[in-house]
Amino acid sequence: MSSTKNPARFAGLLYVLTSIVGFFAMGYVPGKLIVHGNAAATASNILASETLFRLGIAGELIGQAGFIFVALAIYDLLKGVSRRHASLMVTLIVVSIPIAFANELNSIAALVLVRGADFLSIFDKPQRDALAMLFLNLHHQGFVVAEIFWGLWSFRSRCWCTGRDSCRGSWESGSPLPASPG
Repeated sequence: MSSTKNPARFAGLLYVLTSIVGFFAMGYVPGKLIVHGNAAATASNILASETLFRLGIAGELIGQAGFIFVALAIYDLLKGVSRRHASLMVTLIVVSIPIAFANELNSIAALVLVRGADFLSIFDKPQRDALAMLFLNLHHQGFVVAEIFWGLWSFRSRCWCTGRDSCRGSWESGSPLPASPG
């Protein structure tokens, strides 16, 4: 069966593909390079594996760009049930994408600091390493902000797919949050 005849499979395939890229960029790369609490070791790892770090940045950007198509596929899949709720799902997904894109500037800043561009000569290497670690920590915090929206659309998706009664009030009100008990 072709993906044009089965929009659920197409949406699922897009989601899996972007998730694979996302896992590499958000899980594997930081796990290999970042040493929590040790700015010098992290800077050394990034310098030693600069290509891997750059692939992580590219992977995050590609994954987020791909998620735009996931949002469109989910809208196409769910618009027949309720355009309003499908629009809410897409809105929650799409809001997180520019946050994640802008957040990659923190990774790029960390790379510039670790490489020690000429204009950074005023800073000693330990200072540059500490600043790079600061930007990597900001990068993590930026994903926490984006995760708020990922969590909200994932929750909405779970409610929609399972038809859970605890979610029904929130669907009817258009709120991304569950209905309060009682």
